[in-house]
Amino acid sequence: MLLLLMVASVPVIGIAGANAILGYEAELAIGRRNAAMLREIAAERHGATLAAMQDMLQGIARTPALSTDIDGNCGLRLGNLLDIQRERYSNIWVMDGEGRILCSALPHVQAGADYSASSIFPLAQAEAERMAAGVAGAGFALNRFTNGRVTNRPLLVGLVPVVADGKLARIVAAGLLMDVFIRSENRSRLNATQRVWLVDRENTPLPLTPARAGELPDEATLEALTAHPDGAAIETQARNGQEFAYAATALDTDVRLVVGLPTGGLRRTANELLLRRVAELAAFLLACLVVIVVGADIAIARPLRVLAGRVREWRPGAPFGGKPLRGEPEEVSRLEQAFTDAAVAIAAREEELRSALRQRDLLMAEIHHRVKNNLQIVASLLNLQANRLRDPAAKAEFGTARDRVQALATLHRHLYTNRTFEAIELRPFLQELCQQLFSALGEKPGKRINLVVEAGQLEIVTDQAVSLALLVTEAVTNSIKHAFPDGSTGTITISVHTEATEEGEDVLLSIRDDGQGMDEEEDGGGGIGMTLIQGFAQHLGGEIERHHGPDGGTELNLRFPLRRREGEITGRAMKVDGHD
Repeated sequence: MLLLLMVASVPVIGIAGANAILGYEAELAIGRRNAAMLREIAAERHGATLAAMQDMLQGIARTPALSTDIDGNCGLRLGNLLDIQRERYSNIWVMDGEGRILCSALPHVQAGADYSASSIFPLAQAEAERMAAGVAGAGFALNRFTNGRVTNRPLLVGLVPVVADGKLARIVAAGLLMDVFIRSENRSRLNATQRVWLVDRENTPLPLTPARAGELPDEATLEALTAHPDGAAIETQARNGQEFAYAATALDTDVRLVVGLPTGGLRRTANELLLRRVAELAAFLLACLVVIVVGADIAIARPLRVLAGRVREWRPGAPFGGKPLRGEPEEVSRLEQAFTDAAVAIAAREEELRSALRQRDLLMAEIHHRVKNNLQIVASLLNLQANRLRDPAAKAEFGTARDRVQALATLHRHLYTNRTFEAIELRPFLQELCQQLFSALGEKPGKRINLVVEAGQLEIVTDQAVSLALLVTEAVTNSIKHAFPDGSTGTITISVHTEATEEGEDVLLSIRDDGQGMDEEEDGGGGIGMTLIQGFAQHLGGEIERHHGPDGGTELNLRFPLRRREGEITGRAMKVDGHD
């Protein structure tokens, strides 16, 4: 049952496990989603700063008095413009097409200073060529991050080239202080743990938030981020080994924004959530199994155990059944009813068999009774015939035949008297048989010759009882006739006991007398009596041994295997097979 419950719970475990894994992945994806969201917010904020710078420079470039038709008041005008945005820009200046300063917002920057050797001039030339070529989006360029010559503060120089007749005529430039981006980030409280960098055209990062260099991704990842901005956020290890989610976007063709968000805490939270869900799933499944097992035990297993107990306690012939349990399943009730019907059928069949056995016993008793009567009639006829004979030897032979027939008659009488038909009790049978032999020979046990029968509670099957009865008849008759001549006295002892062997049990039979003993020439040595005894012994499965007894006389010993009744053999085999 537990196996079936476990198999049935596999889909539930699969669904719950899949949900737990999906939840785990969703928790891990929060870092990437947050990084992408912060990227969009920071890009909107910082992109506006660069857009304002571009609008300002392009506005100056469109003003002739500040670009093309420069007069003596150009520096004053640029100074006023710088005063308005002093916290945003370090300087605003205009150069000619050769890279010389025409005017500047800072008075100490002298007109005519040559900046053609700086990185600004070739950048302006390249942007002018792009404008002349009609490249979309051309007209504004940003230089790499530098430190201002006057302020010594990090800044980003932006410029707008003025093209006349396809040639570079003027360059309008301004130095944007990086403090503008830093202050903007400090004012933002969306996520205090975020890391923000600006990356210039030479892939140089500049942190806008408190961030260590080790919190950047490796150079290959950083290059991939800036080469493909506005892509999906990624999660990887920073240079210091911590887990970060990174997202990048382009603020301009020359400046990239990179946002980093540490995800170690999110990963720990996701792991804790996964473990909690696994624990909840295990607890839920355990509770379900307990409820199902208890319910199955109450509803199914307990009625089946009660039914099994009734079946074990039931005995053939006894009524089967009992008070049904309250709420037991209909299937169990039907099974109990089936057992009840089977018990009734078995009881009826047993009654029929008992009736048949009684009839058989009556028939067997009648048969054995009639056989006994017929044998007694034969014995009587032999006795009558012996009495008519005058020859002593012939008369003795008839008497011997009569005794043998009488022995068989006695056996059949014991069979139908004891109602066993297959076996007889050996001790009473031997006593009665020997008394008949004594009486037939004109003796009475205990007067001249004593009779001792030593036998325990032993049954012997009919097949062996016939041979044993005839063997005892021959041996006892020989002892009465030949062991005690001329009125001498003595004792005839018949001893029977069993001995256990590896194959089963052996019967040890001893018939001895303390008379004068038998010579080899007498009937016991080479006559028909000893021949019959040996034949009966072989039929029993043994060999007769004849020797002188300890007190004189003759002793016959025989060992043969004891055969059991068929019912006992079958019953014993059933017990062995059933490990009873």
